[in-house]
Amino acid sequence: MNAYVLGAPGSGKSALIDPLRKRLPGHLVLDWDFLMEPTGQLIGRSIRADRSAWPFYDALVKAVIEQFDDVPFVLLEVRTPDELPGWPIGACVLLDCADDVRVTRLGERLCGSDLAEAVEDGRSYRKLGLPVVDSTSQTIDEVAEELASMIGHLDCRR
Repeated sequence: MNAYVLGAPGSGKSALIDPLRKRLPGHLVLDWDFLMEPTGQLIGRSIRADRSAWPFYDALVKAVIEQFDDVPFVLLEVRTPDELPGWPIGACVLLDCADDVRVTRLGERLCGSDLAEAVEDGRSYRKLGLPVVDSTSQTIDEVAEELASMIGHLDCRR
């Protein structure tokens, strides 16, 4: 089954790549950001900073995923299900953490309005009603174990 793991910045998505690959050896496990730097170099601007480029980046990631049609995947990312209509997604899980933990985790990478936006993203994602894995007080291995066990049991089609 294909799985979509939504998480605001600081929730632990990037740290989960290797632990999830170990627990889900038959899955393609991808971080949404995996092509951002080379794509940004190609177009001459930062994908992350230029929201006008996001629809094109969405299309690129979807095209990559569609090349692995027979391989189940796990995509760890920041776009809500409504922002990705027509994507081949089965299980939907929210990876979350407490707001103060998010601020601590992101404190060295983000500041000001970017940090505030990450916290607000986390709050808005909680309103989506998705099953949640909370990384606030778990190790990354515990989070990976919980996510791996959930992926086969959830379906985001309501």
